[in-house]
Amino acid sequence: MTASERIGKLIRGKEIDRLPVMEWAPWWHLTVARWISEGLPRENAGYVELQDYFGLDKCIQTYFPVRTAMTPAAVPHGTGIMKSREDYERIKPTMFPDVTKIVSKEHFDWLEKTRQKGDYVHFCTVEGFFWYPRELFGIEEHLYSFYDNDELLHEMCEDYVSWLKKLFEFIGNSFRFDFMTFAEDMSYNKGPMISKDMFDTFLAPYYREIIPVIKRCDIPVIIDSDGDITEAVDWYASVDADGMLPLERQAGVDVSLYIEKQPQMTFLGHFDKMCMKFGEEAMRREFERILPSCIKGKVIIGVDHQTPPDVSLENYKVYVRLLKEYANKVVK
Repeated sequence: MTASERIGKLIRGKEIDRLPVMEWAPWWHLTVARWISEGLPRENAGYVELQDYFGLDKCIQTYFPVRTAMTPAAVPHGTGIMKSREDYERIKPTMFPDVTKIVSKEHFDWLEKTRQKGDYVHFCTVEGFFWYPRELFGIEEHLYSFYDNDELLHEMCEDYVSWLKKLFEFIGNSFRFDFMTFAEDMSYNKGPMISKDMFDTFLAPYYREIIPVIKRCDIPVIIDSDGDITEAVDWYASVDADGMLPLERQAGVDVSLYIEKQPQMTFLGHFDKMCMKFGEEAMRREFERILPSCIKGKVIIGVDHQTPPDVSLENYKVYVRLLKEYANKVVK
């Protein structure tokens, strides 16, 4: 079974020979710098090369940005570039690039070529309907916009969903990704940043508009949200999302609850990165915690975001060895 076939069958609830063995998120540069100091060859420190070095199923992300080099950048991070309709009208012409030129033909050719090798998983990412306006308004102004700029917020999302339809119609004729993610980060360690009513009013209509377009391309839809997603799992299930990641353990999430509530959904991540520095015994306990959920539901074990720089190269090699061991304990 190829890596692409394996993850596709798992998401669709079909038989697999083992769990995927992959990292969906690139490694922190500080982590890689530590590993180089501990003997990782520099020629193996690239995005694809690291995955080869550790013997992982290679998981490659293609990002489709809605902004261009002409769009103003927020400085510092978290601040906005607009507050009013006039601001939006000013920056709007710098966004929504031509979808046929956003990624080169050479990149799509490379995606197809690597898929033929058998050990590649390919996914693409766009911004979600919480993330997208937040990047324009800034964090604080975005939260106020649900009350103070609701008409503008809807207009922005209408413009964005129109662009996304064009994008996925183009993608559907270019390459079949194994899954896609909406970058959302709508929750923090105490739960969602907005209410269910706000989700239903400001996010759900646009997800219900675009998700069927994506699924006509035969691409499963995964929501990427940090924090405690216990409530949000049900909200995104209601708009027909296929799964969520990364299920950060430090936020108190528990995938065993999610597979009971939404058994049709796939969950990726959930391995507590904070235990990795303590060695094999601690990591094995964490794998044992997650394993029953992998057997019962559609759960792919992975670091619950990115491996921090307090993890030595040797301990990460132990993690990969255990990941492969436990992946082979799940056959469906």
